[in-house]
Amino acid sequence: MRILFFLMLSSLFCNQLLAAEQVMYQWRDKNNTLHVSQLPPQNVDYETIVIGPSQQNTAAMKPQPKPQAKNEAKRQSCEKAQKNLKILQQDLPVFIDMEDGSKQQLTDAQMEAQRTLAQQQINLFCDSTATNNN
Repeated sequence: MRILFFLMLSSLFCNQLLAAEQVMYQWRDKNNTLHVSQLPPQNVDYETIVIGPSQQNTAAMKPQPKPQAKNEAKRQSCEKAQKNLKILQQDLPVFIDMEDGSKQQLTDAQMEAQRTLAQQQINLFCDSTATNNN
């Protein structure tokens, strides 16, 4: 099936490939199906491919994260920081998982440092409306 796909793709662009550089976009959908287009997709992470005389420049062209993906990562980081701060503000012992699988209780100084770090992360990742809601 892939061979057929690439044969069809190559026959479509054969004449254009010989004449000039072509910029193509490829991405995979949620079913892991590969898509290739001359137009960049909307709201999807994609890879830019340059075909033709300046193929050596393809390393410089990296996929650019989409604003939607950036916003989702920022939202998740905000939520995580808010949850961490909420846990750290309770009057309960907090433990961290060590590399050897053991757990270590945070000291008061470590708790304060973690609260400061969580607040800094909230300031960085959360917009003003999100920080005011908690």
